[in-house]
Amino acid sequence: MRVVTDRDLLEPGVIYVVPPNRDVMVTETEIRLHEDGQGPHPSIDLLFTSAAEAFGESLIAVVLSGTGSDGAAGAREVKFAGGTVIIQNPETAAFPGMPLSLAPSIVDIVANLDRIGELLDTLVMEGFDAPPVSEQTQLQTFLDQICEHSGIDFSSYKQPTILRRLHRRMVATGQSGIPEYIRHVRNEPAERQRLISSFLIKVTEFFRDPELFTHLEENVLPELIQQAEARGEDLRIWSAGCATGEEAYSLAIMVSDLLREDEAAPNVRIFATDLDDDAVAFARRGIYPARSLRNLPETMVHRHFVKFGNDYEVSKHLRSMLVFGQHDLGQRAPFPRIDLILCRNVLIYFTPALQRRALQLFAFSLRAAGYLVLGKSETVNPLAEFFAVDEPRLKIYGRIGDRVLFPPSRMHDITPGSSSPPRLTGPLRGVQPASPGREPARARIGLSDAVHALLGVPCGVVVVDRDYDIHYLNSEARRLFGIHTTALDQDFVHLIHHFDARAIRRAIDRVAATGTPAELILQAIDSPTDARRTVSFTCSPHERGDGRELTLFVLSAIDVTEREELRQRHAVAENDVGRLVTANEEVLLANEELASTILSLRSKNEELLVSVEEIQAATEEVETLNEELQASNEELETLNEELQATVEERNTTNNDMRARSIEMQEVAAEAESTRQQLRSIVDGVEGAVVVVDADGVVVLENAAHAALLASNEDAVMVDSSHQPIPVGELPLQRAARGEQFLVRFAFGQSDHEAWYIATGNPRTTADGTALGIVTIREESGSS
Repeated sequence: MRVVTDRDLLEPGVIYVVPPNRDVMVTETEIRLHEDGQGPHPSIDLLFTSAAEAFGESLIAVVLSGTGSDGAAGAREVKFAGGTVIIQNPETAAFPGMPLSLAPSIVDIVANLDRIGELLDTLVMEGFDAPPVSEQTQLQTFLDQICEHSGIDFSSYKQPTILRRLHRRMVATGQSGIPEYIRHVRNEPAERQRLISSFLIKVTEFFRDPELFTHLEENVLPELIQQAEARGEDLRIWSAGCATGEEAYSLAIMVSDLLREDEAAPNVRIFATDLDDDAVAFARRGIYPARSLRNLPETMVHRHFVKFGNDYEVSKHLRSMLVFGQHDLGQRAPFPRIDLILCRNVLIYFTPALQRRALQLFAFSLRAAGYLVLGKSETVNPLAEFFAVDEPRLKIYGRIGDRVLFPPSRMHDITPGSSSPPRLTGPLRGVQPASPGREPARARIGLSDAVHALLGVPCGVVVVDRDYDIHYLNSEARRLFGIHTTALDQDFVHLIHHFDARAIRRAIDRVAATGTPAELILQAIDSPTDARRTVSFTCSPHERGDGRELTLFVLSAIDVTEREELRQRHAVAENDVGRLVTANEEVLLANEELASTILSLRSKNEELLVSVEEIQAATEEVETLNEELQASNEELETLNEELQATVEERNTTNNDMRARSIEMQEVAAEAESTRQQLRSIVDGVEGAVVVVDADGVVVLENAAHAALLASNEDAVMVDSSHQPIPVGELPLQRAARGEQFLVRFAFGQSDHEAWYIATGNPRTTADGTALGIVTIREESGSS
């Protein structure tokens, strides 16, 4: 342990202690004191920021119990540099202010204090080396499933980055290896979303990219406000991928400032959505550390934020504009009739298919002449026919073209245990899985036995043992089952492509149980209908000749596609011949009937000719009506889409209302607790105490006052001359009017009554509420 006096070289195994009220900075080689007269000392933000610049992805930042929000801004820099951020669990922290000030999107691990040391040891000592060959294919298949479920494109990520971020989640969940973590994700679906979030850099800030927001404020928003006023409708904005809410609140601030002096201002609805539930919950709170506002003008902070301890809370007039909700661009319906959409630095993470779907959602959502804003590395090229470039440098596009239908959800869940063969892509392609914990099959059974089992079989042949491990397969079997790797000693069932692997496994199991061969017809399941192949599959047991118990199974497969097609065509032809014979008999009977009716038809021909014009006119009317019905049907389809989108909007609004209701209940509970504390205090005050509001309603009274009123319930209050005090001059009424007074009174008109002194003092609460406080004590010496 060493105290830093000026500067010192960084050495392993040394704990550096910073002197009180001094700041410190870290470089790649040294730690040194830093003079800075602003903010708390020592500054955690300065320490984290300098360390992030020096060490990048290798840095681990830990935020423990404490008050204030120092460290929140520095932790953002750590996350942006690719480092790891760990916080103490706020529920167990003595002072949870500092851990809670960090946005969920920048926190990698939340842990109790007694576990943080173990986590640091695991992160530092185990590292993030490449997994063994036996786990690489399993990992790649798992990443492919994550990509297919979420639409996140991992092809742009380097393999060390993938492994490093995966390792953090493994450590956070206490999983020792990749297979264990994959099982954990399948059992805990919420962990899959946490893993996806760990791959996305969602660091944001208020008015990020000032040039863009200046252009929106000066050019785009005034135009949209004017259009909304002309329509007499709401101004509707959508921040898609809002993260922790800074972008959405920045939009609200601009709109609020533009509408401040507009008497005809339209109602404003800003929808702020993100896939991450934790990020949405943080944004919905609307509380940010002071350093998050450091780049905002002081006048803007004063207008739109309220001091909340060491942090700042978004003002109510700003919060009322926004509706926060969890929303998946790959699954959910869009919001309709939107004037402006901001979706910055979101599409870059998507696969091309999901990019196109997201742009189609935006095209549906935007009004004609609405605007779409993308990130600097994003483009509308996947759906360029519906967007025109408005400001190319700032990536602002205008909505053009016809109305579009929003696409159905294309994503589907990847269920655990799926029998679909894995599709290997990316950096781990080409590595085949081994059967862990088992002795290679060829060590137990000689290759000559496997070859002997194949003698006389002129088709696709595979020899497997009871564990489905391959001992031999010929080239025809490789072609039929789509096996293009070494395959020996591998699990045959899991290597099968094109056919139902479960059916083949059941056949092997049945032969193993009964000892008799099994046959079945298999049809390819992943090829176009007109290109599917049919295979006759046979499984037979083959006992070893040396008396050992281990049994081989000879699997033969013959391509019978042409034979099956001929059989099917023959069956169809026979069916057609039968139908033709029946039809011919019916035609003969019909000819006889036609011959007898030809004369009558000729006589009626003239009548039919006369009615042709009427029929033609009726036909045209039917065609016109059909056109109208088609137009009505399209209109109904459009209305149905808008209703679906409106339901989605209302669901999001309901979630927001429920969150606000919970906040109001918490405030009411806190107020009731405060009231009980005040009652306990005034009950201990000597004499009677009562507090009334401007309407004369009793807000608070102690037990002495309640007892005094109860004992003189029917008595008349009189003054020093034994005259009844008028109702309007009673102490409580004078206190309600805000008067300050001192009055002597008694209950009843007898000289033997006790005399009291009532003192009135007006007070005003912090929120401007006027109250009157009356204190009543018995006059000393009165009987």
